[in-house]
Amino acid sequence: MSETSYSTENERIRALEARVNSLERQLKRQKIARKNAESFLETYSQDAYLANQALRKALKDSKQRERELLYLNRTASQLTQATSGESYIFSALESAVEFSGAFCGKAFTLKDGELIIGNDDSVLVQGQGWITSPSLAQFIKQETPLDLRESYSHWCVSAVIQPETEKESRLLHLMHEMSKGEYTWLVLLTKDDNLEEETLYVLDTTKHYLNITSRYQNKKSELNTRQLELSNVKKDRDFLEERLVSADKMAMLGQLAAGIAHEINNPIGYVRSNTVVAKDIFTDYQRALEEIGSLCKEAGGEVAAHFMALEKRFSLKESANEIAEMFDESHEGIERIIEIVKALRSFSYPGSGKHSEISAIEAMNTAIKLTNNLHRYRNTVRFEVPEEDAFFNGNSGQIQQVLVNFLTNAIYATPEGKSITLKVQKEGDSVYLVVEDEGTGMSKETLSKVFTPFFTTKPPGEGTGLGMSISMTIVEEHNGRIDIVSAEGRGTKVSVVLPLV
Repeated sequence: MSETSYSTENERIRALEARVNSLERQLKRQKIARKNAESFLETYSQDAYLANQALRKALKDSKQRERELLYLNRTASQLTQATSGESYIFSALESAVEFSGAFCGKAFTLKDGELIIGNDDSVLVQGQGWITSPSLAQFIKQETPLDLRESYSHWCVSAVIQPETEKESRLLHLMHEMSKGEYTWLVLLTKDDNLEEETLYVLDTTKHYLNITSRYQNKKSELNTRQLELSNVKKDRDFLEERLVSADKMAMLGQLAAGIAHEINNPIGYVRSNTVVAKDIFTDYQRALEEIGSLCKEAGGEVAAHFMALEKRFSLKESANEIAEMFDESHEGIERIIEIVKALRSFSYPGSGKHSEISAIEAMNTAIKLTNNLHRYRNTVRFEVPEEDAFFNGNSGQIQQVLVNFLTNAIYATPEGKSITLKVQKEGDSVYLVVEDEGTGMSKETLSKVFTPFFTTKPPGEGTGLGMSISMTIVEEHNGRIDIVSAEGRGTKVSVVLPLV
């Protein structure tokens, strides 16, 4: 081989070696690049996986927060919409069961040692609502510490074997003292032993809402009590105002009656006196006429005939008898006017309010006279006058007001043609002034309200509803009482019982 050929071969070898070295370096760079790429890809994959896991966790947390917010919002909304503590308890239980994913739940309320909520077989089951399950209800009741009397701030958790699945589950219970002597438990039973601690933290807000509810209901109860007291005070005030107005009217009526009595008594006295004198004169005239007639008949002849003709022509005997009856009727009417004015004055104007001895018979007779126009053509009023009168101390005008009120009520309640009976009875140290009618009677409900101010069974405009309550006040001021016996369709018996003198 020539030197030139050898040199050329060496150059080719060196070129090939250079090419091989270049390829090796290129391959090495590619391996490094590939390794870097694989390392980057692995790192990226790990980062992507971690990011995906973080995203999943964030999404799960977001959904959990959304559930928590929905639970809190629903619980708060139920708090504002609840009409009573009981309604909120059941609403809170439903929200807790739904939020926690519990298998079922039940509520208990113990008041003054008596179980007023939860003493039944109903259980709130997830997805089914309220169902009847005696075994499950009894199990929850047995596992709940209903003997505790101290509220606790958090849900208590205990491990139990669920009777439905015979698997280990968790029993959650929360107790709160709603008011003095009233305790409420909310109880949840989970499906298994899986229970997130964060769920318990959110459920703990129920405690705060129960506290707010109990305080709200207590304040509401106090407010209702105050409103009732205020309403009663207002009714009492209105009642007193009505009594004051009534007293003013009675005073005015008394003054009017006194004036009428003064104005009528004098002329009626003249009329009564003149009537008595006129009757005496007419009686003498009758006697003289009878003697003249006897003399004429004894004389006989034309004198007797002429007298008999005159007697027949002018009906002297009949006219004389009629005039005598007129005098009697006029005298009776005058006496009645005097009695009515006297009774009206006694009824309307009790005077100084001092008590005096009162005749029971006279009081009853006066009441009958004062209501005569009401019952004269409608009912028969019978007064069974006792053989012996009874006397008691009192204000005559006020007693008349009571008796007239009861007699007026009896007339109003008694159908036309039926009877009303008045009696005076003595029993022991008391006298009973009785008004008994054959009217429509009263129901138990009406009888329970009969002394309530402004309560009336009369149509609007015909009664104020104050008569019975005023009568009760008057009788109590006289150290007496009012007994009422009544039945629908069987009439009413009212007795004013007063101490005898």
